[in-house]
Amino acid sequence: MAQLVSRSLHLRLWAVIGMACLPVFLMAFLDYRERRHDAIAGLENEVGRMLVSVHLSEDAALRSMRQTFQIMARADNLQSLDGTDCSGLAQRLMQSMEDVANVGAVLPNGAVFCSAIPLRTEVTVNDRQWFRDAGGGQGITTGEIVVGRISHKPGMTFGYPVRNTQGQLKAILFTSIQTGWFDKLVSQFKLPAGWNAFLFSGAGEVLSYHADNGQTPMQRLAPEVTQRFLAALQGGQTVSELEDLDGHQRMYGIVSLRLSQSPLVVAVGAPVDRTVADIDQGFWLRIALLSGIALLSALAARYYVYGLIEAWTRKVTAAIDGVAAGRLETPVPRYSRAHELQAVERGINHMAGELQKRDTDLRRLSAAVEQSPESIVITDTQASIQYVNEAFVRNTGYAREEVLGHNPRILNHGKTDPSVYRAMWDALVSRKVWRGEFINTRKDGSTYVEMAIIAPIVDADGQVTHYVATKEDITQQKQSEALVHRLAYYDTLTGLPNRALLQDRLLHALQTGAQRGMLLLVDIDRFKQINDTRGHATGDLLLQAMARRMEHCLGPERTVARLGSNTFGAIVLHLGENAEQAMDAAQQLAQQLHNSLATPFEFGDAKKLYAATSIGITLFGAGTLPPETLLQQAEVAMYRAKDQGGSSFLVFDASMQATMDARVALEMGLRDAIESRDFALYYQAQVDRAGNVVGAEALVRWRGADGKAISPADFIPLAEETGLIVPLGQWVLETACQQLARWQHNPATRDLTLAVNVSARQFHQADFVALVHETIDRTGIHPGGLKLELTESAILGDIEATITKMHQLRNLGLRFALDDFGTGYSSLSYLKRLPFDQLKIDQSFTRDMLNDTASSAIVRAILVMSEALGLDVVAEGVETVTQRAFLISHGCQVCQGYLLGKPVPIGAWEMAHTAHPGAATP
Repeated sequence: MAQLVSRSLHLRLWAVIGMACLPVFLMAFLDYRERRHDAIAGLENEVGRMLVSVHLSEDAALRSMRQTFQIMARADNLQSLDGTDCSGLAQRLMQSMEDVANVGAVLPNGAVFCSAIPLRTEVTVNDRQWFRDAGGGQGITTGEIVVGRISHKPGMTFGYPVRNTQGQLKAILFTSIQTGWFDKLVSQFKLPAGWNAFLFSGAGEVLSYHADNGQTPMQRLAPEVTQRFLAALQGGQTVSELEDLDGHQRMYGIVSLRLSQSPLVVAVGAPVDRTVADIDQGFWLRIALLSGIALLSALAARYYVYGLIEAWTRKVTAAIDGVAAGRLETPVPRYSRAHELQAVERGINHMAGELQKRDTDLRRLSAAVEQSPESIVITDTQASIQYVNEAFVRNTGYAREEVLGHNPRILNHGKTDPSVYRAMWDALVSRKVWRGEFINTRKDGSTYVEMAIIAPIVDADGQVTHYVATKEDITQQKQSEALVHRLAYYDTLTGLPNRALLQDRLLHALQTGAQRGMLLLVDIDRFKQINDTRGHATGDLLLQAMARRMEHCLGPERTVARLGSNTFGAIVLHLGENAEQAMDAAQQLAQQLHNSLATPFEFGDAKKLYAATSIGITLFGAGTLPPETLLQQAEVAMYRAKDQGGSSFLVFDASMQATMDARVALEMGLRDAIESRDFALYYQAQVDRAGNVVGAEALVRWRGADGKAISPADFIPLAEETGLIVPLGQWVLETACQQLARWQHNPATRDLTLAVNVSARQFHQADFVALVHETIDRTGIHPGGLKLELTESAILGDIEATITKMHQLRNLGLRFALDDFGTGYSSLSYLKRLPFDQLKIDQSFTRDMLNDTASSAIVRAILVMSEALGLDVVAEGVETVTQRAFLISHGCQVCQGYLLGKPVPIGAWEMAHTAHPGAATP
């Protein structure tokens, strides 16, 4: 019986050992699977986090471009298509942006006129896909990967259309992002050992590659590799295990960039084998260890069956001591054959396993909190700090021991409004989560702005035990927002609001104001003369002083803004309840402002500076005209005051509105006519003393859409003012040269000359000489037959530059005539230095010379002087035989006027003068 019991105990021992070993090995295997799964899941999470960072970086780039485009679109220099000022703004904006190759703007025809990088040559981008997309769209286009024609760098270029109020395309803004933004993004990832990241196109071209193994970056992926990545992306597998470029298996995160119009893929790979290698090795070590323990247990069971209880007791006691000491990774071996003892073993092992899991979770949570980039603070219910992470130490400069046990108010130096703290405690007492901003102070005294989220921690009984705060330093974000706002809405020289902010406040006043107000524009008369005589530095000081004086005169509650180079604006509200009161108050305030600005300015150079101003005023009430119309009205009144001699102020009235409407209609018609070249050249004969036609003057004529002729006296000054005279003058020059070429190919007319009027603005264009040269070459004329007529206003200013430009043109072979001589401030000193061939006597002298002794004396003096200087003379406005006889008798070589022929189209002119050259002679 005793032997049977012995055998039974022996068998039971072997059975217990076998049963004990199986769960242990199974647990080791399950633990290995869990560890391996957790490691791979950790890789997936880390890769996913990097993909989120890619999208955040992509969204940040789009927001930065959108802000940049909005700033440029609202800028005054873009409204006027001023390439120089626009390029300056583009340069400043590009300095505030990272990884940007260029910023600029193009005209609707594709010509680049604005660029942060100086233009060396003319650049056209009308063949770019982003240009075509922007021209047909409303917002930012998707990016096009190209090599920039200005920066000569590869990048992704985006377009943004700018349209006027009628929806017509005015310009297209562009910016180009270098692929370097991906390199910086990868550097922020701090890729662990064995990881890689690369950017490639749908065609497999590798645009950027990062790895720590020293591998040479590939220029192009193999087609099968590209197909694997694209197939995973198309299948919605943003994270999947794929074979790498070098043949290794990696966990790859794959995402397609939304900002590119062509497929552009980011891949971030983590080595699976390296990650799980330690886990695999640990598993086999545990298997070997468990196998050894099982073998030793079996051997001990054979020799110590009855001593097993004592050994079990020692082992269990040691295991319990280990658990108490925190060594949770070693379970209790299976020694006892008794069910009760086995239950104890299982209980101890289960306790150790649960404690180990909780310890693992706690360590993971602790690591996440400690390594979080955001500051985390835990306090008790008395707001005493119990814990801070490493980010808090970095952000505040305080060590842990300096803040533990203290109240977070050590960061508060009174810069945060007390109402913020009241709102915070109101929310926390109500057990609600509070979100808000603090302006705190670091240990070194520097201030910073934090975005904080504070929440109560509640125990199982529902009692608040602690508060946890998560804080993010948003100082740089606030500074960037403030800078963008200031650049968009304030003038950098005077600190005043700009035109955009003035319009916003005017719109707000129109929508909310119940009383009447006025919009006032102030322009400095002859400001260019001040800059030329006193220097631009003095001009800037004047603008700053005038801004301060206007603010002082109008008061702090009125909006004063700078709208242009020497133009200011102001909004004044609450002038009265009816139109009569508002008018009286507006005129009184305008007179006070005018008197204040008339007081001389002193800048410490012992010379007083007087600045005359022209002021335009328009009144408004709630719900009246839009801000743009009010600005136009004030400008009309201001320019009417300037036209009347300046140094005065005028209030806009209905007559000015009619003038403004007519001017706007004329300008729109002129622009349409220039675009469609809806003009004609008329020719007026020039006849010599013998009655022979020696040439003609080309005169531009225009018929409106209604077929009625529009006087040059109406549209030429408007073209001068708006700058349209430049394209109009180029069309006149081109058309006249084409006609001159036809004359020079005909033996009967090849000796005729053709005079073309050149405006001052056209003449002073930087590329005028080159344009004339190109026109001569293109039409193939002999330049000796072309005569450019310049007025005195065209040659005034920089006389040396004028002389240089005239000699450059003279070297081409053409000739010059001084038009309207004697009607301006004629100077003999510059007349003898300028290479003129001919003087033209103005028709005002010709008309009165037989009846007015002064006009007669002037004509004779001009003729005598011209003979002495070796210059030919052409007399304009000859309408009678007596006038022509007088001019010829005093030495005039050529006459021009209605007596000899009116300006007519070329067909009528040639019929009248080329068949019978002397027919014009009366």
